Amino acid sequence: MQAITSFFQHNIIVVYFFYGLAFFCLGLIVWLESRRASTLRLARALGFLAAFGILHGLHEWFEMFQRLAAAGATDIPAWLLSDVLRLGHLVISFICLIIFGVQLIFATRQNHRRERPLAYIAAGSLTGVWLSSVFITQWLYQPARQELLTAVDVLARYTLAIPGAVLAAWAIILEQRTFRAQNLHETGRDLLRAALALLLYGLVGQLFTASSFFFPANVVNNELFLQWFGIPVQLFRAVMAALIAFFVIRALRAFETERQRNLARANEERLAAQRQALAVQEQSRREMELLNQELQTAVQDLTLLFTLSRTLAASLDKKTLLAQAISQISASLPRFARGIIVLRQNPGGPLECAACPGHLDCQANQPCVQAHAITREIEATAVPICANGAHLIPLPQNTLPQNDIILAINGESAIGWPLLVQDRVIGSLVLHIQPEVAALTGRDLSLLSTVAGLLSIAIENATRYEESQAREALRGELLHQVVSVQERERQRIARDLHDGAGQALTALGLGFAAVSETVKSNPTLAAQQLVELKQMSTQALTDLRDLIRDLRPSLLDDLGLVPALQNQVQTFQSHSGITARLTVHGRARRLPPDIETIVFRIAQEALTNITKHAAAKNVTVLLAFMPEMIQLQVKDDGRGFDTDQILATTSQPRHAWGLLGMQERVALVGGSCHITSSPAQGTAVDVSIPLVEELVSSKQLAVSS
Repeated sequence: MQAITSFFQHNIIVVYFFYGLAFFCLGLIVWLESRRASTLRLARALGFLAAFGILHGLHEWFEMFQRLAAAGATDIPAWLLSDVLRLGHLVISFICLIIFGVQLIFATRQNHRRERPLAYIAAGSLTGVWLSSVFITQWLYQPARQELLTAVDVLARYTLAIPGAVLAAWAIILEQRTFRAQNLHETGRDLLRAALALLLYGLVGQLFTASSFFFPANVVNNELFLQWFGIPVQLFRAVMAALIAFFVIRALRAFETERQRNLARANEERLAAQRQALAVQEQSRREMELLNQELQTAVQDLTLLFTLSRTLAASLDKKTLLAQAISQISASLPRFARGIIVLRQNPGGPLECAACPGHLDCQANQPCVQAHAITREIEATAVPICANGAHLIPLPQNTLPQNDIILAINGESAIGWPLLVQDRVIGSLVLHIQPEVAALTGRDLSLLSTVAGLLSIAIENATRYEESQAREALRGELLHQVVSVQERERQRIARDLHDGAGQALTALGLGFAAVSETVKSNPTLAAQQLVELKQMSTQALTDLRDLIRDLRPSLLDDLGLVPALQNQVQTFQSHSGITARLTVHGRARRLPPDIETIVFRIAQEALTNITKHAAAKNVTVLLAFMPEMIQLQVKDDGRGFDTDQILATTSQPRHAWGLLGMQERVALVGGSCHITSSPAQGTAVDVSIPLVEELVSSKQLAVSS
């Protein structure tokens, strides 16, 4: 034992060299590793551990040079022998160790925002304790310079080295748990061993200091350690420094492991990104193909609609238009065949196949019979209907996804779409579905909806054109009838004047000539002839007044519409024996002359028709004055008639010129005339005429007043 002790005492300079080399290598390697990018919390504190190792290694080399100088070595620079510089490296190294420990402790506890300030505060506090102890020692003992430098060294180890080693060891122990949690068990064990070596280095190696004049350094010091263990404490410190460096450097392999893991993760992410990019590319390709298919389908649909629009716009003849349209639709829709257009020409009339190419007998042809059944269901529900086998299934009309399946098809089926004119179902477009079609999609319904809409517009335009043509023909016939009636009326007036007033005036002229001959010879006979002539002139005047009244009643011009109608109703009742009553609603007032004339003539014509055709017992005439219009109703309880048959514009020959004349008169002033009748139910003539100009005049008068 004495030989070993003697050996290390004689080679203490070598011990200092390896002691400093161990810490310097530790600091240098840790500094190099700390420059790597890492997410490990240990990496954030390694800078101060590297500073501790380098500075503490330099401190031991400073002591080595001082030992060499004491042994007689020369040519050593003076600054390497400076005690102040040596002690400065010692104190600063321990401060770095404290900062490393505190920062790593708080980094382990994830207090990232406060870890460094707290580390500085802890290091500053312990440094303050060390400075205070130095000041107190100087004040109490007043030691010599060399003794003071030794005391400063001892106090630095007590107040900085031991707490710094404990804090650093505690921090490393906490951190090794994190490495084990990340399946880095070997690194965790190395850190635990490094922490134990650091703890021994601090508690044992720094407790046995240089001998000094104050307790406990005057008892527990280097000499005591040499007596107990037979080796200098510097050797123990060097061994602990080597162990710390060895295990810390081994633990730093975790950074390489992390780098490899990150690299593997990056490769996996790159491969995943490539797979995702390929998947996105494949999805984009499929979407592009689907988009191209939808575009082709849309182009086909637009082509069909454009061609159909041109076909529908080429003619206003309904029969030709519908035949061309159904042929175009059947040829352009590959999923459908045997198109049929079913219409109800008049409300209450029968259903008719307006266009069914290839069907000769619609009453016996099964497709037409099925189309009629579908149309009747469409009229009842006002929604599209699919005849799937024996079932009639309503279909949605709202906008639907193009590729969604709406209805599965099983067996022979047909679909009917309502044709609307002014929101009224007038028929349907029925298309039989091809046998190979298994389902109806949203695209089918959307296309059929558009086709049916175009067809409805074309039918409405053709119907209005026919009605316009019929109205023009009717107006021509009415004009011809008016001219004929005027000529007959002129002939009647001429005949009445010739047979009545003309004959009476001739008779009066002859009578007055006879009286002039007999007045001298026979005054009595002349007086008798004058009485007869007076009676004859009175009768002629009465006949002339009746004729004038028939042409235009003076009451209408002098007193207005209400008195004229009252007189007309009374005259009608006295001549026909039919009970008649006039009722007036609202405040009676004078109206524009043309409106009063039209209302009076319509009432006169209605009463005349009742006398000729109705065989009625009671007649009611209602006249209603409203702020914006005037209404007239002439109603009887007579035999009535079929309005569709009598008023049909296509019936020849016509028998309702008086009724048509009423409607034409009212239409000239923007009004409406509705004739309601049915056999054995009487007849009602309802007239409404707007009073726009009168309303404007009354508003202007109110504003001015």
